Amino acid sequence: MKNESYLCFMDKIFEVIRASRKALLSLVEDLSTEQMNKIPNGFSNNLAWQMGHLVVSQQVLCYKLSNNELVIDPTLVDKYRNGSKPEGFISAEEIAQLKAYLLDTIDQLEKDLATDKFENYTPYTISTYKGYRLEKIEDAVTFIVSHDGLHYGCSLMMKKFV
Repeated sequence: MKNESYLCFMDKIFEVIRASRKALLSLVEDLSTEQMNKIPNGFSNNLAWQMGHLVVSQQVLCYKLSNNELVIDPTLVDKYRNGSKPEGFISAEEIAQLKAYLLDTIDQLEKDLATDKFENYTPYTISTYKGYRLEKIEDAVTFIVSHDGLHYGCSLMMKKFV
């Protein structure tokens, strides 16, 4: 059983992740599928990719590194993984699915953390911050706060150009 201060800390972490993802959903709610697919000059991806990347990154860093099945469609991993870029038009249906995944995957992660699902976590050095290593699931969840914020900032800039 986790202690009360740990549970309060994790509750706050999830509150921040949800706030960030809700802000992203609000940012793109009035955009057309074409606007979501537009790659602004100076960028290598688009707003739809930004959403997909957040979903896939969380799934890989939490579930895959713990040898668990992904909660999302596994075919999305190669499309939105680190270092990828949009290879074609992202459909309205896929964008709708990514929007749903933004919050649904966080809800599922929070439920799964209450179990021993992540006890076999494989440490991983991330590329976002040189030399920063995730040693356990709590490190991955904490990193998601920063990673989501980074991509929300990118999305704010992109929206100005679509």
